[in-house]
Amino acid sequence: MGYIFWLFVSIIFYIYIGYPLVLRMANFTGQITKKENITPHVTLFIPAHNEQKVIREKIENSLALDYPTDKFEVIVASDGSGDSTASIVKDFIERGVILFETKERRGKNFSINEFIPRCHGEIIVFTDANSFFEPDAIRHLVRNFGDKSVGCVVGNLRYTDEETSVGQGEGLYFRYESMIKELESRYGTLVAATGSIYAIRKTLFTPLDLDVANDFADPIQIAAKGYKILFEPEAIAYEKATSSTADEFKRRARIVTRGMTAFVRYWRSYHMFKGMWGFCFISHKLLRWFIPFFLIAIFLSNLLLHSIFFRFTLYSQFVFYSIALIGIPFNRRLGRPFVVPYYFCVINAAAFVGILKYLSGKRESIWEVAKTTR
Repeated sequence: MGYIFWLFVSIIFYIYIGYPLVLRMANFTGQITKKENITPHVTLFIPAHNEQKVIREKIENSLALDYPTDKFEVIVASDGSGDSTASIVKDFIERGVILFETKERRGKNFSINEFIPRCHGEIIVFTDANSFFEPDAIRHLVRNFGDKSVGCVVGNLRYTDEETSVGQGEGLYFRYESMIKELESRYGTLVAATGSIYAIRKTLFTPLDLDVANDFADPIQIAAKGYKILFEPEAIAYEKATSSTADEFKRRARIVTRGMTAFVRYWRSYHMFKGMWGFCFISHKLLRWFIPFFLIAIFLSNLLLHSIFFRFTLYSQFVFYSIALIGIPFNRRLGRPFVVPYYFCVINAAAFVGILKYLSGKRESIWEVAKTTR
């Protein structure tokens, strides 16, 4: 049992600490990506379903971006919206905004597949209706495409209104994720995009299966073609942090379910274990999805180990999970010592449910499955 305990402790240590250290300490020999102040024609693509609360502000934010207007188009793809989303967008048609509409709800990826061929931009920037860009975000994204080897560039999502335990945890988690993305970007091997802000070359777009996340499938497909996937920390978007534990739990479970869907479907055809990108995928995504199972194995094996040291590790686990339970109340004054265990348990419990949902054959609706990977 001691071997089992130490095996899974070592794996978890590697996932959260060892992997970033390997990336940081590795002898990077790749060619540094050249950034150029270029202004290719850009399409900002905004999928929307019942977004009347935020779509006006989103369009205003988009039209105010610092980018040449003659090389920039804003497209809203309304997927069977039953509210006033489409009518609000029509208010901006005279200002150059383009509305594409499906009368029935067909899903985010259906809208992407249907309307991307009609876009004029050399670079397609994907975003969400509830994400708002810094004025220079587009310029920072596209300057990376001056390097012909770059196929996808992922922006830097930041959270606002981190007032609750889950909101604070989400913010901390994304800051940690951004650090890993910066390290992976040295090798051009980001394994997933951020649906709130990422850009691809239109010529590299491949039609998407309807039940996978576009911001996970696009990097897989582009990396398989031999192009770099980069992180651009200066291309900043803002989004309100999740306030509800239930909403965050469901979102995280969806991410894992659709991630497993894409992995099982694509790993052979897109050679997902090959090279540096494959190493990063295994370390950053695949192993992390199974952390809840590793934690269960650690706890159960620890119950059968009876030395003074293993009693200490068992009590430490009880203390950690107790602190996580204390973090449930949405109280900002609790601080990081409570928020970190709390959010750690939330996302790993959600991963456990997400894996079980995949194995049981259950799937979310097409629109839910296609929401942003974070």
